[in-house]
Amino acid sequence: MLRRRVLALSALLAVSILPAARGQDASVKTDPDLPKFRVEAVLCAYEPVSERRERFAEFLYGSLTAEWVRGGFAAKAEVRGRAGLFRPYYDGSVWLEEGWVSCATPIGAVRVGKLQRDVGLADESFSGTLFTANGVTRNPDWGAGLAGEKRLGYDTLGWSASAYGQNDRVSWEDDGRGVESDPTRVLRDGLEARVFYLVNKGLWSLKPAVSVASAALDRRDGAGSFRRTDVALDVTATLGPIALLLEGFARSGERCVPGAPCRLGYDDATAGLVGFRAEFPSVTYRYLYSVWRYRGAEATEALHLPGVVWMPRKGLAATIEYSARSMRTLSGTAVVKAFQLGLSVVF
Repeated sequence: MLRRRVLALSALLAVSILPAARGQDASVKTDPDLPKFRVEAVLCAYEPVSERRERFAEFLYGSLTAEWVRGGFAAKAEVRGRAGLFRPYYDGSVWLEEGWVSCATPIGAVRVGKLQRDVGLADESFSGTLFTANGVTRNPDWGAGLAGEKRLGYDTLGWSASAYGQNDRVSWEDDGRGVESDPTRVLRDGLEARVFYLVNKGLWSLKPAVSVASAALDRRDGAGSFRRTDVALDVTATLGPIALLLEGFARSGERCVPGAPCRLGYDDATAGLVGFRAEFPSVTYRYLYSVWRYRGAEATEALHLPGVVWMPRKGLAATIEYSARSMRTLSGTAVVKAFQLGLSVVF
């Protein structure tokens, strides 16, 4: 049954891939003042190693992105949709992933709208690291921000700062982890900042960065609130097509009680990520290891995520990842292993 579903979805996409790819390979002159559009379709399949009954294949989402730049002004909107609910905690199948307008200033671009987070390293995987599972990455919200860069010879100094008024549940966090999936709380008065320095030596580069984020998580009934604060230090080192990623992370929130039910995304925690990437014209190899230690819950969660991305032609990317995820608690250790496949087609 799974094989028939995957073949049927692949056949439908193949009909649209060929003309789309030919159109991308052709040289077409466009008016630079007109918006640029991008259409993407993403399929995925989940193949657990042991629990075969949980396997599935689905159309993950389709997206339409429009971007416009003229002088010092720019705008972007990305709308996504799927057949079923986006997430268990989001009541809808169509959502705005990102959308903003910006204006250039002497100290950077000022953006207003729905912005992507800029805390720590961006999630490069298809299925998501533990930083995504706990709501740090892939978690856009409404707000305003400033982002800029300054060239210092061959090096670059960059900075960003953002303020978020309220969350909207458009996140890729695991259900039951943080505020996005919490019906009793809402995020208020969120502030984030990030600074990086890129040392560019041509063949190799080094990019250290520091990030901080803090937000109030208020109860909807007004009974109480607490402030969640994150601090991240990360370094990206490259040598030709090879990249090494390192990140250290600390969260101060609402400490869980050992053995009692709690939302792990609120717990005081320390976390880390180690990553490797080798990027070539038609294939990318990567390995990501993320680990979280929940102090109050006295639990440790780890995720090994090796993967390969094959890009046979422009606009087409096929991903296969092997996920080994473990959770060690006071009652024992549970491990889930699975293969995860993704297919992305850009028109």
